[in-house]
Order: sequence, then structure tokens, then C-alpha cells
Amino acid sequence: CDQVKFGVQAVFGPSDPILGTHIHSICDALDIPHLEVRLDLDTEAKEFSINLHPAQYLLNAAYQDVMFFLNWTNVAVIYEDDY
Repeated sequence: CDQVKFGVQAVFGPSDPILGTHIHSICDALDIPHLEVRLDLDTEAKEFSINLHPAQYLLNAAYQDVMFFLNWTNVAVIYEDDY
């Protein structure tokens, strides 16, 4: 909120989906561009937000391409969502 007082031009983030929804709401109300880089399965268009994270189907295709290129028959994706 302090950044809004100083004339912020755009907001980047956050990675947290709950906080992201809140930030999106504020940016939408104040006409401030909001850029995110996180997996968001919500396909609803948002007026002042853009998500730069690749769509899930594109990530799946990339994983599959790597598997085929390296001739792998199995792969495990390990991730942590609490950081």
C-alpha cells in the first residue's frame, strides 16, 4: 500500500496464490498492471494481470520432449511448494 502512495507503475509477484489473489484485486481496483510468475490453473482472463508462467499443457509437452530426446522411459518430478 505504501508503494501505491508513491506512484508504483506495476507490481511483480507474489508467488503465493492467496496473496496473489489479494494483490490482483488491489491492482484491478487501482488500474495498476500486475505481473505474476507462478502456476495458476485459473484460466479466467484478468484485466490488469498477466501471468508469465508457462501454461501447464506447455510444461507437459516440454517434459515429454525431453524424455523422448533423452530416450527416457520413466521420469519423476520432485517439487516443493512451501518455501
